[in-house]
Amino acid sequence: MRIKSVLAVSLAAFVLPVAAAAAQVTVDITKVTCREFLLGRVVSTERMALWFSGYYNGKRGATMIDASAIKPNASKVQDYCGLHQDETVMHAVEVLFGVK
Repeated sequence: MRIKSVLAVSLAAFVLPVAAAAAQVTVDITKVTCREFLLGRVVSTERMALWFSGYYNGKRGATMIDASAIKPNASKVQDYCGLHQDETVMHAVEVLFGVK
């Protein structure tokens, strides 16, 4: 049950601001490139980092999120993406943190 709560909060933090800014917009996260992530073209980099944290923690069955790790992990993704701008962000996260 806690996983659903964590994912719901993460999803809400990601979707609600997007919905307010541009109604009826959906995003296929699997196709977001590092370039788009760095430029904040889809949503802000911070919101996307939070979404990825919730998504991958949920996939691992982790019900607790280390909030202090989100910023450093997001910085790692930003550094990687700066060197691999044509890759997807999901691929970057998988490479950096060994998750699928």
